[in-house]
This record gives sequence, C-alpha cells and structure tokens, in this order.
Amino acid sequence: MQTVFNWLGLHYLEISAFIFGVLGVWLTAKQSIWCWPVGLANVALSLFVFFFARLYADVLLQVFYLVMTLYGWYQWLWGGEKKSKLSIRKIKKLEILWLVIIGIVGTLLMGWLFKSYTNASLPFIDSFVAVWGILATWAMAKKIMEHWIAWIFIDLICVAIYTYKEIYFFTALYFIFTLMAVAGLKLWMKDYRNQASAV
Repeated sequence: MQTVFNWLGLHYLEISAFIFGVLGVWLTAKQSIWCWPVGLANVALSLFVFFFARLYADVLLQVFYLVMTLYGWYQWLWGGEKKSKLSIRKIKKLEILWLVIIGIVGTLLMGWLFKSYTNASLPFIDSFVAVWGILATWAMAKKIMEHWIAWIFIDLICVAIYTYKEIYFFTALYFIFTLMAVAGLKLWMKDYRNQASAV
C-alpha cells in the first residue's frame, strides 16, 4: 500500500492532467462551453509535467493554450454573426495553405532554436507537436470541423513521444485523445450536416 501511495505522490500531476484532459476533450466533442474552463485546469497541470520532462516546446505550447482557451471560450459564446453563438464550419482552401506554411516554417524555426540553445529532448518532433497544436487549437476556437483531423495525427505522435519519455499517464491520455478525436470528428460532421439542413 505504501508503494501505491509513493507512486501516486510522484505522478499526481500526470493523473490530474489525465482526468481533466479526458473530460475536456469529451466536452469539446459535445460542443459544451464547459470544455474551456476544464481545459484551463488541464493546461496548468500539463505545463508542470512537461517542464519536469524537459519538453520545453510543450511548455511554451501550454502557455499559448492558456491564452487560446480564453480566446476559444469567447469565440464559442460570441464569435458568430452579430455576437451570436459560433457554428461549425469547414476549413477554407486559403486557410489550409496558410496553416501548412506556418506549420512547416514554425516547426523548423522552433526546432532549430530548441536544438541550438537548450537541452531540449526531441526538439524537432516536440516542436512539430507544439506548432501544429497551436494551429489545431486556433481552428478549434473557430469551430473549424477539420481541427479534429489535425488532433488525430498530433495525438498519435504524442503517444510515441511520451512512451519514449516514460510519461505513461500521458501516453495513455493521448491514446484516449486519439480515439476521442475520431469520435469528435464524427459527431461534428453529423452536427454540421444537421446545421446545414436546418438553414
């Protein structure tokens, strides 16, 4: 029993982030506004986990998520026409082009900075996750349906990273996130079709 308590004492941040993370993604799939405050708790806890693991790009990503969570919260409430509730939409071709350009340049630049000036572990892979996580979060805040596709790929990469870093609760968390992102995409596609037919 003492061993269990010792283990929980060492991993309480991961466990707490795990719980808030799963709940947050589930609420996002349901389009519940509560996904944002729950997400804030997940972000704050995750920031410390990544700092101790020396995944500095992920630390910066969590700082960005703090800001984006507040932005997304506002957008979902008042980001629609005439300050109305925001509706699901599909991504525009020009948005895809810009996101790809920003994603490639951002990953290379951030990866080079972390490789050159820090003791970061997996600087380019970690930077890829950070940059594309930022872009996917922006798309989520705008209720762009395809943000779920980005999260599926990001989450799968995270499963590999956290397995390698032996952050096993986060490995499990991001595997669950992958499954939930698939489910979220299906739910949003259904809601989008219902939304379109109601117009």
